[in-house]
Amino acid sequence: MADIAQEAGFRKNQKLKDALLQHRMLSSQGLSERLFGLLFSGLVYPQIWEDPEIDMRAMELAEGHSVVTIGSGGCNMLAYLSRSPKSIDVVDLNPHHIALNRLKLSAFRHLASHADVVRYFGMTETKANSRLFDADIAPNLDEATRAYWQKRTLSGRRRVEVFDRNIYRTGLLGRFIGAGHLIARLHGIDLTEMAKTKSLREQRQFFDDRISPLFDKPLIRWITARKSSLFGLGIPPQQYDELAGMADGGSIAPVLRQRLEKLACHFPLRDNYFAWQAFMRRYPAAHEGSLPTYLQAEYYRTIRANVDRAAVHHESYTELLKRKRPARSIATSSLTRRTG
Repeated sequence: MADIAQEAGFRKNQKLKDALLQHRMLSSQGLSERLFGLLFSGLVYPQIWEDPEIDMRAMELAEGHSVVTIGSGGCNMLAYLSRSPKSIDVVDLNPHHIALNRLKLSAFRHLASHADVVRYFGMTETKANSRLFDADIAPNLDEATRAYWQKRTLSGRRRVEVFDRNIYRTGLLGRFIGAGHLIARLHGIDLTEMAKTKSLREQRQFFDDRISPLFDKPLIRWITARKSSLFGLGIPPQQYDELAGMADGGSIAPVLRQRLEKLACHFPLRDNYFAWQAFMRRYPAAHEGSLPTYLQAEYYRTIRANVDRAAVHHESYTELLKRKRPARSIATSSLTRRTG
């Protein structure tokens, strides 16, 4: 709990350092690891990009099961609660993710209705969310998490006021997506126009005509040839090397093109809230498409009834398993991305 209150940066976050650092500081690999660690010290994922429906099918998740999962943005932890498992241990080395997961659990437990939960986590530009926090969520948070969200940023606003605007445009990933939109705009492409497509055929045409050619632009090939270019996706240096090994010429632009093509073209836009976040930077409205599993009305009562089955820990998978779980006693989430 103290880790949240202190907001330990990479320099003080020994758990993260132990998990990440594998090379000497003055080596190129070591410098990349430390840069990634510095970026990872803030909020990284305001939402999760692994598909919980695929996870739950792969795990055959059902009542009586015990699960350990990475916390990240908290979306999948809540989705798993819709299957009424016996318990979920949520682990994360990032104290900002810990605070977000605890806030989401408290919101499901204490907000008055499903509509309030959707307004809080599924909509943007909703000024009432700060009032909901003050009235219903904050009094029920632990002291450290409440202090985290009450703290004022350099702008003078409280952290929690991000829910009055659009939390999905914040964090390392949100800013990375914003940078991608900016680069596309510099090349004359407005990615939000993907919302105008009405079929898979139109989605394919939009991708082929407007998005795919961007990856041949010199600026984008130059950017993607550098490891740090993908730190905004939460991809560490070692994983970049694996991706680069799949491409020619040292640039992972072809790999990114392939992944983005799957996101844009392989699933109907109405059913793909991941695409809405990538291209429109928000979730769809009710008439536009479906929300993430944890925000869907059919699961609301079950998730709310099960929130006490989830416990959030600031530690790694291995630390938790060594501390409290016998061998072969749990399922772990498969972390399957809609983007590939």
